[in-house]
Amino acid sequence: MERLRRTEIFSVWSDEDLSHLFKGARVLEMSVGQILFLEGDAATAFYFLLDGQVKLVTSAADGHEKIVDILQGGDLFAEAVAFLGYRYPVQAIAAMPSRVLEIPLTIFLVTLQQHQELMLQMLGRLSLRLRHLIMELRHLTVESADQRVVGYLLELCPSGNSPVSLLLPAKKAMIAARLGLTPETFSRVLKRLREEHLITVEKLKIYIHRPSALRQWAKEDR
Repeated sequence: MERLRRTEIFSVWSDEDLSHLFKGARVLEMSVGQILFLEGDAATAFYFLLDGQVKLVTSAADGHEKIVDILQGGDLFAEAVAFLGYRYPVQAIAAMPSRVLEIPLTIFLVTLQQHQELMLQMLGRLSLRLRHLIMELRHLTVESADQRVVGYLLELCPSGNSPVSLLLPAKKAMIAARLGLTPETFSRVLKRLREEHLITVEKLKIYIHRPSALRQWAKEDR
């Protein structure tokens, strides 16, 4: 309950409302590759990832799987389906052994209807999500492979220009799919960044020497 309160939309919920929300909630244990819900399934719940990793995927026009997002422990997801026709727009699959808290949508909606301020906050969150998706579309259709990889690495960095040591949150092949790239292209970009002495790579660990230099490199014509 305290972990859920740390999320943006539940930070202002009262103990009473949160306790009511937990009625009917349950923890699901998921194995690697297990499907939580399919694209187009009727939505009856939303989820909070307690630990592990879940990928949200959809089918591309060529029939291949397109990773929409890679979720980590502490992420809330599928709450927007309450406003999207009660159908899941993507498929959720466990990328590693995971524990997920399943919360019924009915109780969530009743609480929102009773508290206008909570409803407004939820709509604000959906607006931010839409803005994020529009930015993602721009990244995938306008930016080069170099810019996508650099942009992703910089998103993982804290603010400032100090050297940063990062641990990639997922396997490189999964991140490549998330960026709309092949694993080979993703690896080639990382290799070029190493050769330019902008980063050091040790398996999933990446050391960024100067974030500003990395940002400038992506802007240059090569």
